[in-house]
Amino acid sequence: MNQLRIAQLNQQHNKASRTSVCLVVFYLLQLLFSASCLANSTAEETQRKLEKVQQQIISKQDKLDKSHSKLKQTQTQLAQTDRQIGQASRVLRQTKQELRQTQKQLKKLSARQQELEQLKQQQLQVLEKQLNSAYHIGQHDYLKVLLNQDSPAKLERVISYYQYLNKARTQAIENLKATLAELNQTTQTLNQKQLRLTELLEIEAQKQQELVSLKRQQQQQIDALAKLIKSESAEIERLRDNEIALSQALEALAEAIDELPQQVELNGLQDIKGRLLWPAKGRIQNIYGKRKSGQLRWKGVKIDADTGDTVHNVHAGQVVFSDWLKGYGLVIVVEHGDGFMTLYGHNQALLKDVGDIVQSGEPIALVGQSGGQSKPGLYFEVRYQGQPLNPMDWCN
Repeated sequence: MNQLRIAQLNQQHNKASRTSVCLVVFYLLQLLFSASCLANSTAEETQRKLEKVQQQIISKQDKLDKSHSKLKQTQTQLAQTDRQIGQASRVLRQTKQELRQTQKQLKKLSARQQELEQLKQQQLQVLEKQLNSAYHIGQHDYLKVLLNQDSPAKLERVISYYQYLNKARTQAIENLKATLAELNQTTQTLNQKQLRLTELLEIEAQKQQELVSLKRQQQQQIDALAKLIKSESAEIERLRDNEIALSQALEALAEAIDELPQQVELNGLQDIKGRLLWPAKGRIQNIYGKRKSGQLRWKGVKIDADTGDTVHNVHAGQVVFSDWLKGYGLVIVVEHGDGFMTLYGHNQALLKDVGDIVQSGEPIALVGQSGGQSKPGLYFEVRYQGQPLNPMDWCN
């Protein structure tokens, strides 16, 4: 009986064991299937996310590349416009100078004309006296006067007197006619020249206005693109590129300085530190060393000045660069000897060319906003052996 009970229990135990094993296997298979499905789902989701991110990166890079390409194209157009405005401003300045010179000439000529009028009146009075004398002599009959002379000496004096009167009268008339003719011709020529200069002045002013309008339109494009690039975290790279371009340009200048013909002895700036002239009048906007963007810092100062204000050379030197430079617009660089250079950027017009000798305080440029600046001002640097120095330490 006990053995039968034990056998029954063993059968039940074996059956339960088989059932448990089946359940365990079932649950394990279900778990493995779920894990497999979950793993596949997670992998697929990760892959989709990765592909989406990659597409976003490609899209952003493509968008950024297009923005850079469009910015480069616009910068090229802006550079051309800056040069055209610079040339127009330079011609306009020369025209104004020529106009002022003509006005001075006209003023001198007017004074000379008054002198000649007075001289003419004096000559007319002399001629009137001579004519009166001739008239009175004519009443006495010139031949009778000659025949009534008692001695040859008196006769010779009378003849000489008549000849003198005639010659003096004729010469005075000829001189007066020649003077008046020359004066009239000169006055007419200068009047025509002044009319032409006035016409040129109007044409150049109109041309510059058109160029400024075009530049304003391009500036709007530059601003829009600058915001786009800044939003894509590319502003720092652009500024760094500009800085690298400037450094490369200055390094090239340093190598080329030795090849320039030295027309004057340059002694550097070390002996006049703290006494240099400021190149323009205005408030200092950006301070040397101040953070510009990211890790970049200002290598010079920005002077708040009005468009067209004169930019003065801070010390005697020689122009080694006078052209457009990316990020800085129309730039002029003056070498002062012993490794010292000064840089003037964002100009409207450059008044000096490479190789020109410039003195302290001499006009070298006009303040502007070339290079894509939103408002006018002068960017100014002092460098020694290519390294930037604080202009505040060098200028008075």
